[in-house]
Amino acid sequence: MHITKAEARNILSQKRAALTESACMKMDDLLLIQFQRIDWSTTSILASFYPLAQKNEPNTLLFEKYIKTLYPFIRFCYPIVDSKKNEMDFYFETETLQINTYGIQEPLPFNLVPPAQIDTILVPLLGFDQKGHRVGYGKGYYDRYLAKANKDLQKIGVSYFEPMDYFTDTNEFDVPLSCCITPWNTYAFE
Repeated sequence: MHITKAEARNILSQKRAALTESACMKMDDLLLIQFQRIDWSTTSILASFYPLAQKNEPNTLLFEKYIKTLYPFIRFCYPIVDSKKNEMDFYFETETLQINTYGIQEPLPFNLVPPAQIDTILVPLLGFDQKGHRVGYGKGYYDRYLAKANKDLQKIGVSYFEPMDYFTDTNEFDVPLSCCITPWNTYAFE
């Protein structure tokens, strides 16, 4: 089925909202198995995101705990959104967190990580298509950030759902994922 990103966003938002807490926990456990199949040994700085439980986002903190245990040399950074400038940057994690205008946790803005230093990024999304194009929440923060990032950046999407066929309205500003992990599969695109 060919579909626009707006249509996909609507369908996937409803699907995600219908998930129960126990269904999310089960899928997070299955996602963790997929994470364990990835070779993280070449990653030194991993950009991640804090999950929004009220939006039933995958629990990235569970995956990070696994990665930190087996690969203690990996440093984590998280986005800070500037909604006035309509952009975001990544900062190394801090023990104290702040809440942004969207209700998302962020580190304190002490140690900016230049985009060229990030090896791997976990990309939040609602869904993705067979070509690795993602549907996010529609603000474009990640697409703008990924456009200025390191060309060799490993872009890993994390999704509860399998891919949709194709989005009919992708454009040159859409940055495709390198791969996407679902509870049942890992899809490679590059």
